[in-house]
Amino acid sequence: MATITAQQDTLHPTHSKLALGSLARLALITALPLAAFGGTNFAAEAAGLQPLFFSPGGLPGWAGASLHLVLLFTIGLALALTYETGRRGRKVMPWGVAFVAGMIVFPFVAGYIDAFALALVMTGVLILGLATGLRIAKVSRAGSWLMIPSLLWVGFGAVLGLAVAAAWSPPFALITAQNTAPASA
Repeated sequence: MATITAQQDTLHPTHSKLALGSLARLALITALPLAAFGGTNFAAEAAGLQPLFFSPGGLPGWAGASLHLVLLFTIGLALALTYETGRRGRKVMPWGVAFVAGMIVFPFVAGYIDAFALALVMTGVLILGLATGLRIAKVSRAGSWLMIPSLLWVGFGAVLGLAVAAAWSPPFALITAQNTAPASA
């Protein structure tokens, strides 16, 4: 005669690697650069300032603005992924915040400085972005891949700005005002 024994199985919920709090933190850190840009834009508009976005090749200004927002999103996501790696990732955050601040402030000061100063500021933002990207690459492989589009775009803008500034600045540019003005009689 066969007997059946009852065995009590308790169903335990499976725990995923990504907890709800971790997902919320990831979303929050990703959205912070966009929120900071929105707040800066709100304050600047109240002060009468308008941002100027890099839109080469005849692209409309809204395309440059849209790309700028996408880049801020990818930088935020890279920082969020880096933050989730632990203590080493948290050490990168000041560099990331500085790079995001440079990316946010740059469009608002672009219209008020000359071409050479603009190229130098853009080069400074590029160097800050490279330093941030290298630090992220040491901690998060996915984060480093997310930094590449912003570094390419900022690098393109810096190189283009330096080329334009060099082309229209002495000693490379043609100097048309070499003669002194005639003395008035």
